[in-house]
Amino acid sequence: MAHCELWLEIKSFEKSFRVALLVPDGFLIPEGYTRCVGYDDPSKSKLYVTEWFSGIKSAKDKMDETAQFYSENNVRFLFFREIRKPKC
Repeated sequence: MAHCELWLEIKSFEKSFRVALLVPDGFLIPEGYTRCVGYDDPSKSKLYVTEWFSGIKSAKDKMDETAQFYSENNVRFLFFREIRKPKC
């Protein structure tokens, strides 16, 4: 079953955070995300990211906003409460 995935990424030397969003083809993309060029996921999903936020609170707020967007549009998503290194 197709679904979106959300998680946070960190730029450790700056302590900046952003939201990463993995989206299958044909799914809606919320405002504030840009395509992460150069990253190809084996599942054929595309990676989108937000701008870098100076604190985790702003990034988490954006992540919650994105989850709400998909909930309102009846789109299934996985919400990972973890922080990863940037993929691109």
